[in-house]
Amino acid sequence: MDITSIGFLVFVGINLLIYWNLPGKYKWILLLLDSTVFYFLSATPYTVIYLIASIMSVYFATMYFKKTDLNKDLPYDIKNKKKKSVLIFAIILNVGILAVLQYSNLAINTFNYFAGFFGIYLNEVNWLAPLAISFYTLQILSYMLDCYWGIITPQTNVFKLALFTSYFPQMISGPISRYSEIGNQLYQPNKFEYKRVTSGLKRIAWGLLKKLAISNRLAVIVSEMWDNPETFSGVYVWIASLIFVFQLYTDFSGCMDIVLGVSECFGITLPENFKSPLFSRTIQEFWQRWHITLGGWLRDYIMNPLSKSDFMISFGSKCKKKFGKKKGKQIPVFLSMLVVWLLMGLWHGDSWKYILGEGLWFWFAIVCGKIFEPAFKKCKSKLHINDTKLYWKIFQVIRTIIIYTFGMIFFHASSLSDSLYRIGQTFVPATNISVLRQFISLLHTGDIGGTIGFLILALSFIMVFVVDLKAYINKNTFDKFFENHRITKWIAYYLIVTLIVMSMNIGQQEFLYAQF
Repeated sequence: MDITSIGFLVFVGINLLIYWNLPGKYKWILLLLDSTVFYFLSATPYTVIYLIASIMSVYFATMYFKKTDLNKDLPYDIKNKKKKSVLIFAIILNVGILAVLQYSNLAINTFNYFAGFFGIYLNEVNWLAPLAISFYTLQILSYMLDCYWGIITPQTNVFKLALFTSYFPQMISGPISRYSEIGNQLYQPNKFEYKRVTSGLKRIAWGLLKKLAISNRLAVIVSEMWDNPETFSGVYVWIASLIFVFQLYTDFSGCMDIVLGVSECFGITLPENFKSPLFSRTIQEFWQRWHITLGGWLRDYIMNPLSKSDFMISFGSKCKKKFGKKKGKQIPVFLSMLVVWLLMGLWHGDSWKYILGEGLWFWFAIVCGKIFEPAFKKCKSKLHINDTKLYWKIFQVIRTIIIYTFGMIFFHASSLSDSLYRIGQTFVPATNISVLRQFISLLHTGDIGGTIGFLILALSFIMVFVVDLKAYINKNTFDKFFENHRITKWIAYYLIVTLIVMSMNIGQQEFLYAQF
């Protein structure tokens, strides 16, 4: 079920009417039923078996943690050993399901690359992964680890745990929520709040504007340029990739706006996943503002435990002795970051293009920034560059977008070899005036609605740009942006609805992160 479809909006509307008229103690049951229905309408039904297996394995593991902690006859060391054994088994089971269903072909293709020299080949498999497996696996692992560390109390009701795992707005593209963030909200007898519901509806409209008016139109332009690499070579590869960055942002953040808006209508606040990332001044800041919940998960459940492990502490001590205090301190951090970014790339897909473009490239960019930071400071001092000056901030933003755009060449390409081919095409001169005319004609093609479609795209983009800029400098948020004056508020509302309606005839594009 596409969340930009009329069917989905009707589904949400009907359930909101029922939800807000139910007694409080039954509300969470309706959400669980909604989530079940949504799953069966949006995914291949039998794949629910994998979801149930994950829920049950984590449920029994956390119940074992609780039972073991309450057993006063067991010594502390024995308790820890028993709990750790169960934890490891549950992690292997859940990560194993994810790995087999999502990454079998990565392993097969890697094997074939090397074994092919000896005439040995394996056929690819065609596993059908459950809806949002990458999202709910990380979410349920965080729940289990938090129970193991004693951060939260295990949920004793397996159906309530199932709701936390499969809450239907999150089953599209996240965000990856923690139990401590939304657990209680899901089960509370929430009371109807007019302001909260209307805020959610406005957030949904804002997401639809991003997706329908901007992303779907940009997708037409990018697709045409990307499908003709011989024509759109040289600088046009960069232009296509930059447009794809805006397409991806309005697609993914638009999806998040719809998801968070729908959830807000049910009285449940999900964590934010985007905070104006395209205004970031460094690539590290960018990833702190883009897909925030994934970055936070990798930091808290991979980076921090790895950095505090006995191995890494011992390795750090050896590095300090050999390379000095400063470098010796950096090397273990960079190594931990390498693991995190490899996993970041792997999470994005079953191809080496993701591992290289979404993982290693950004790790390399961040590490280089850290290593050469003293040299950069000296250069800025000699050139009398002031960090507070607008021109320098603009330069930093442009630099960050270029670094991210390079990584998106890998993301958008069909394979690693295609990525390298596209990068090679950037060095091909593109001075033919006819290519420029073709590019300009794309901006007015009938597939995006002609000249009117381009004006809708431009106006919608300006609106998103202004709102994001206001949010970045902490002067305003979307909710407050149109609340300054009553007249301008309603003009803005009608304008957004009009732009959405005029964009509904543009070809439907699946959410780019729905595949995860």
